[in-house]
Amino acid sequence: MTTWLRGVLWVVWLASAFWLWHVGALGAGGALAVGMLSLVLLIWPATSGRRRRSTLQYVEMGKAPVSLR
Repeated sequence: MTTWLRGVLWVVWLASAFWLWHVGALGAGGALAVGMLSLVLLIWPATSGRRRRSTLQYVEMGKAPVSLR
């Protein structure tokens, strides 16, 4: 998921939590808990496939090392 999409989903999540709190369907403690959960989900690391692509890979060149004499 891209960074801007995560940001948009986070704002939508917080706006819906605020709206539920405003209409009285969610208490203050629940609204704070939902807000904290949204922060955890926002900073959750990216998928493992994304991390795997960015790691350095060793490439075998097929040459023998030059010996020092």
